[in-house]
Amino acid sequence: MYKISVPMVSDERVREPLMLEELRKFDAQRVFLSIDVYVLDEKKRKEQLDNLRINCEYLKNLGYEVGAWIWTFMFREKHPFRSMKDLNGTEVTDNVCPTDVDFCKFAADYIKDIAKIGIDMIMFDDDFRYGFLSDQPCCLCDEHIARINKITGENKDISELKEHILSGGRNKFRDAWLKVNGEAFEDFARIIRKAVDEINKNIRVGFCACLSSWDIDGTSPEKISRLLAGNTKPFLRLIGAPYWAVSTSWGCWLPDIIELERMESSWCRADDIEIFSEGDVYPRPRSIAPASYLEIFDTALRASGCTDGILKYGIDYRSNPEYETGYALRHVRNRENYKLIDKYFGEKTNVGVRVYEYPQKIADMVAPTVVNKENDFIKMFFSMAARTTSWNCIPTVYEGWGIAGIAFDENARHLLDCAFENGLIIDIAAAEILHSKGVDVGIENFGDMVKAGDEKFLKNGNKILTGGISVCDIKLNAKAEILSETITENGAIPMSYRYENADGQRFLVLNMNTRELIYSNHFTINPLRHYDRGRQIVDNIKWLSGQTLPATCVGHPSLYMQCKEGNGALAVGLWNAWADEVISPEIKLNKRYNEISFINCTGSLDGDVVRLVDIKAFDFAGFEVRQVTL
Repeated sequence: MYKISVPMVSDERVREPLMLEELRKFDAQRVFLSIDVYVLDEKKRKEQLDNLRINCEYLKNLGYEVGAWIWTFMFREKHPFRSMKDLNGTEVTDNVCPTDVDFCKFAADYIKDIAKIGIDMIMFDDDFRYGFLSDQPCCLCDEHIARINKITGENKDISELKEHILSGGRNKFRDAWLKVNGEAFEDFARIIRKAVDEINKNIRVGFCACLSSWDIDGTSPEKISRLLAGNTKPFLRLIGAPYWAVSTSWGCWLPDIIELERMESSWCRADDIEIFSEGDVYPRPRSIAPASYLEIFDTALRASGCTDGILKYGIDYRSNPEYETGYALRHVRNRENYKLIDKYFGEKTNVGVRVYEYPQKIADMVAPTVVNKENDFIKMFFSMAARTTSWNCIPTVYEGWGIAGIAFDENARHLLDCAFENGLIIDIAAAEILHSKGVDVGIENFGDMVKAGDEKFLKNGNKILTGGISVCDIKLNAKAEILSETITENGAIPMSYRYENADGQRFLVLNMNTRELIYSNHFTINPLRHYDRGRQIVDNIKWLSGQTLPATCVGHPSLYMQCKEGNGALAVGLWNAWADEVISPEIKLNKRYNEISFINCTGSLDGDVVRLVDIKAFDFAGFEVRQVTL
């Protein structure tokens, strides 16, 4: 069952009748009561926990499962503990390092007090991490440095360790840093579980996985979840929220965020771990973060089947309950669509291009290389391969082999031999890595990186702005087929080509450093996000793999697609994450069908073409097609 959890601030508003009325609109089974950060003042702490106790009892009496939600290492006041330090030596004063034994005892006692209240669950918030707290990841505090030097047998200072961690290939200093990071988090999780067990072994404890949780932190969300869970069912909230598309955080569009959560889920899909998504519309009035973003996010993840539910942030944290009711109203309006999504998508399997994205890449990274001059660990979390497919309305999968594959940048270092069997879409960084491993990708020489001009597609002569990105001055094998080119200071350079090597391995190569494009804002010209790039990928899928996509609908900005097959039927979901309506879209299918059911739309089926009425801005349309014997 897809479980809805709703977060609320643990104050007196929780018990207002109008607040309960608003909460019930979300069909929630669980409430997480946010108590913010640790409080040092005993009187204020008592007030904080008293509010939590009263609210917990109130909600449990109404039949809700109740969780307490607290920041992990954060303080909003001066504290006596050792703060984290990033690789530059900058102190992150708000965040304590878990290697501080005094802090761990303090936190354990605090969590014990929460456990005594009778709470069902305890969840640690988004600061259970070493990355995205400063300009560089953490931690190189004095204790971290001492532990790293003990492991390596060296006596390096912070500047020397930073150099070893951020440059070159795999080395003992980077390995030791990741090991110390992971061990400190795992030890903290054990301490917390032991403290909770002293009060009540049935209380579930989990955390919010963050951007660095999958790599920089030196451990894994699955392991942390299990350590925190003890003998209870582990749970985990993923990272990636609809409000990121409003703030353009890390260059994300709304479909990117959906794919991000699908990607994370694929990294942690043990059946015994409860996973829910981050349905956050921070800071929550719809005048800032639209409800339509939240509904696109929710319906798309329901359709994918990759999570067990959602943490749906639909209640304003600060204002009166009647102030912002729009999130709840739209949830209510979508109830029938939720049922139809479950009916038509629920028992099917995702089909599409396989996105090869690996969670732990940092240990083996090499920097600098010809095409990637910087070693920016933080950027490694974001999948430009997934963004390329989502931007161009191409359905994806994150398990199995898919219909062709796509692997960018450092992910090429981790590909298994079987990943090459269906053909691969790669960027120039992946091409360089594969070339260094002895794989023939059609490039005889990697030259300098130079600024690109317009990209000219040879198939139709169309020219597309590139935004002045860098391309590599490559010399191709004579058998490579150039698909597009750009004019640079060094003359004409192929910008995309396809190539089959002597081993029968096929590649569609995009000559661009996709890592360079991660932080591009929504006003930036992006050579991965335009109609001819989508058409190029779709047109070459069959050449790469001998297979065709189950459905295609290119030529519409931010039209996001998922496809699922099962029981002889194909379900297709289309989410219009753009301000323009999609006028009379035509969806081309890879075979003929003679029966169709519509979800939140109307249209017609003509063999292998589905024609829909307009898909409104920030709305969803779907259908299921079948071939039945008449």
